[in-house]
Amino acid sequence: MTVHKFFPEHRAGTEVLTLKIAQDLIRRGHEVLVVTANPPDVDARRRPGEAERRYTYEGVSVISLEESLRLKDYKFSFEYQHPHMRKRFGELIDEFRPDIVHVMHAQNLSASVIEEAKSRDLPVILSPTDFWWICPVVQLKRPSGAVCEGPGPGARNCFTCYTPELMPPESEFIEAIDKRFPALARASGKLGSRVLYYGYLASKYPQALKATACRPEALSKIANTVDAITVPTMLMKRLFAQNGINDELIYHVPFGIDTAKLVDWCDKPASEVLRIGYIGTLFEHKGVDILIRAFQLLKAPEKALLKIYGSTKQFAEYADTLIALAKSDPLTRDSVQFLETFHNDDFGKVLSEIDVMVVPSRWYENTPLVMQSALTTKTPMIATDLGGMSELIDHGKNGLLFKLNDHEDLAAQLRKLLDDRRVLEGFRAAIGPQRTISIMVDELESLYSRAFEKHGRKVGLAAGK
Repeated sequence: MTVHKFFPEHRAGTEVLTLKIAQDLIRRGHEVLVVTANPPDVDARRRPGEAERRYTYEGVSVISLEESLRLKDYKFSFEYQHPHMRKRFGELIDEFRPDIVHVMHAQNLSASVIEEAKSRDLPVILSPTDFWWICPVVQLKRPSGAVCEGPGPGARNCFTCYTPELMPPESEFIEAIDKRFPALARASGKLGSRVLYYGYLASKYPQALKATACRPEALSKIANTVDAITVPTMLMKRLFAQNGINDELIYHVPFGIDTAKLVDWCDKPASEVLRIGYIGTLFEHKGVDILIRAFQLLKAPEKALLKIYGSTKQFAEYADTLIALAKSDPLTRDSVQFLETFHNDDFGKVLSEIDVMVVPSRWYENTPLVMQSALTTKTPMIATDLGGMSELIDHGKNGLLFKLNDHEDLAAQLRKLLDDRRVLEGFRAAIGPQRTISIMVDELESLYSRAFEKHGRKVGLAAGK
């Protein structure tokens, strides 16, 4: 299995899903190796210059290809086709000798892992959890905040959105010059450093434009070589097909979750206040500021409490703006709590102390696992009326939806629950059982079998044989 980031440093939804699928496959008797390419992160712990790490995480064998390999001879196109990653992945195939390669995410490793696997006639299953295959910034969101449907002809939508991101900000470039070439920095001064920066842009921008323009066709060609593509939502199926990926390869396989530590937390202790919760990354595209502004509009500190779970250190600058926003309203600032992250084993307990969960994302999302976890504990949801989120919520039946980027509409939905708590009880009663990881893996094994048949291989899946 391959994934762009993994535990212990990275623990978002894709990493959790990959871990749970791997553990369920191991439980069934299969041998699983997770190959990842962890980029540096604020909480990463590694030795400088380390090229590769091998370790076991919760029973799963992991090989992490590190920053030094990813940045070797770096070119902009390496973001999606990386020859050094491909070569190393081929060596790992020789060592591990897999029957099948299951790609959960190709970012950081690049799509070249699929090219290498297919060059050896290995079956490949692709299970994207976001829109990286058709959107280099993953979120299908324009700089203006408008949602996007894909690169468009000639990748024109990406030139104003993605290409500028390939260039370092002026401040970072000058800081790098100061550190690597201090004598040059002193001699040239600020003006000279700026001249160097714009000279760098002039030399590199054509390469960035070319890499951007070639990306959509390169990735759709690679994706179309796999044996099956699983998508969690019908939205993703439509958008992938719309952007050059063969519809006949795409199977709708909704995510499953590990419900074992959640099902016993359906009862909620009585509370006089409405406990509103957010669990996830604190970053702009997640829309937490929308939730805080909506909460402030309620003007009911004695009746409502906002509990925000997420690291304030991962994206500290944005988190600081959220904290400042929460403190800006004297009436409600004491009713907004920033509670950091928690261990996955405590998920059920945390949800038992939340009356309604809000997912205010500014992008499509793809059935966030936190939504399925909340619904497993009979915790009603309010989410943006967009993409995969709205596929889980039947507005007015088991939860509520609000307009994209509209904190006033979100406040109006919250007000319905504040004014009549019986609405929440009706939602709780309407929430049905959620898909388990075991059901999802059953469907994945079925696709594995089809892939083996297609390649003329007899690989039994029972008991991992």
